[in-house]
Amino acid sequence: MRRALAVLAPLGFAGPADAHAFSAGADSYAQFVEGASVILIYPAILLPILVLGLLLSLWDVDGLPKAWPIFLGGQFVGLFAAPLVGPGALSAFIGLGVATAALAALLSAIPRGVAFGLAGLTGMGALAMALEGHGLFELPTFTHLGLLFGTNLAAALAASLAGLVLVRFQADWVRIGVRVAASWIGAILLLTLAFELSGQ
Repeated sequence: MRRALAVLAPLGFAGPADAHAFSAGADSYAQFVEGASVILIYPAILLPILVLGLLLSLWDVDGLPKAWPIFLGGQFVGLFAAPLVGPGALSAFIGLGVATAALAALLSAIPRGVAFGLAGLTGMGALAMALEGHGLFELPTFTHLGLLFGTNLAAALAASLAGLVLVRFQADWVRIGVRVAASWIGAILLLTLAFELSGQ
């Protein structure tokens, strides 16, 4: 456990994800890639999405498809909420990731309402954090599409990998392994939250 944390802990030292600067004058493809990369390279945004994918697969091996409408709906709410978020919003989103990781690690059976609620909140938070500091639809359309793509890609990769393992190896230790992975992400998020709150 300590060795895993030592390997993964540097992810927690990435800078805060607020007020991302997007390039002006980029072509449509570059705008799309830039939007997706905001989700995929900032641990404070990426890790809560990944741990949601694990939680949804622990709830149901087809959990993400079942929760996807709520997850996607949350993302669209996040688009509109982004101009309204304050400076403490990133810490709150990281805290949501910690809570998601704790529930995934500790609950032997995850209630449907919890899975759906976390899907909506995580979708909303991811887009709100990625767009923090920008006005409503201030950025190009392809940048927004890239943000949506990156968010859904991250969730799909985590959920699909966990779901595949849980289906192929139907043993108690495999499920425990996915829960341990969620706890590791939670530990990284706690480090990230500590540095965010300390202003480093």
